[in-house]
Amino acid sequence: MKQSKLWKHVAALIYDIFPILALFLVTSLILVLIRQGNEVQPRTLWMQLILFLEVFLYFTYSWKKGGQTLGMRAWKIGIQDHHLMNWQQATLRFGAGLASTLLLGLGLWSRKFSTNKVTWMDAACGKEVIDLQVNSKLND
Repeated sequence: MKQSKLWKHVAALIYDIFPILALFLVTSLILVLIRQGNEVQPRTLWMQLILFLEVFLYFTYSWKKGGQTLGMRAWKIGIQDHHLMNWQQATLRFGAGLASTLLLGLGLWSRKFSTNKVTWMDAACGKEVIDLQVNSKLND
């Protein structure tokens, strides 16, 4: 199995911003309708928790169900043996990805310098992201 290229990870993450924004917009619309047109005040803890939960579920459910988020699918990368991934591994992967994102992608770039050539996310869950396009050509 061939590891995916680092730029594909970054491109997939950028792509994933769009479905997440769509989720946020739908959630906001539903909340405004429920609240009969009254907006939610900025920095409301419960609203931030709802949005965080949406991001968490978007990534973890996508990884568990099909081994890919929409961004990963667009760039033809996926988690190897995703069907063996449990919720704990998906949560660890999400936590490592969150830490990496907060540190400007350090968890991705660390792959260039680590001896085993895996990202923080791959190491956290024990599952590598592979290039599905290259691997499908190898299997043909």
